[in-house]
Amino acid sequence: MGKNWKQILQRVDELRWDLSRDYKKGMRVPGRIYASEKMLDAMAGDEAIEQVANVAFLPGIVGYSLAMPDIHWGYGFPIGGVAATRLDDGVVSPGGVGYDINCGVRVLRTNLRGDELAPHVQALLNQMFRDVPAGLGLSGQLKVSMKEIENVLAEGARWAVEKGYGWPQDLDAIESDGALP
Repeated sequence: MGKNWKQILQRVDELRWDLSRDYKKGMRVPGRIYASEKMLDAMAGDEAIEQVANVAFLPGIVGYSLAMPDIHWGYGFPIGGVAATRLDDGVVSPGGVGYDINCGVRVLRTNLRGDELAPHVQALLNQMFRDVPAGLGLSGQLKVSMKEIENVLAEGARWAVEKGYGWPQDLDAIESDGALP
């Protein structure tokens, strides 16, 4: 990135920074980066902010081309990049789902329609927050022994399916059936 981030980003608040649609002709949405000044200084040497702008060109993109605090240079998308696209004219970009290193980001299919889901979004988010482990600590509901951890490492997502934490068809939607080859 030839320019200093301080020249191209506008501060929204302490941890949010916007990249104007005017930064590059043809950007469909602005960029938004969630990071501290110290984090932005650390990423100044790579092209991650430039990639936030590039993602803003995707067909059907809505809202913002987003970058989470772990942003760094990736293939097309920055690592830590997020984009939502419309169903009718949007795209699914392999660079946005970590195809190169099987990083654990998944696109899951459902038979629910957006209008059916909309009234329940907040309740679903609250339930996911309660049920999905995040961060470090001993307070999760799932307790596993060291032997079970070894099984998880050996079997990958198949272990989770066998324990009832997923469905067999989930494995079909995960690279290498959710296990390292």
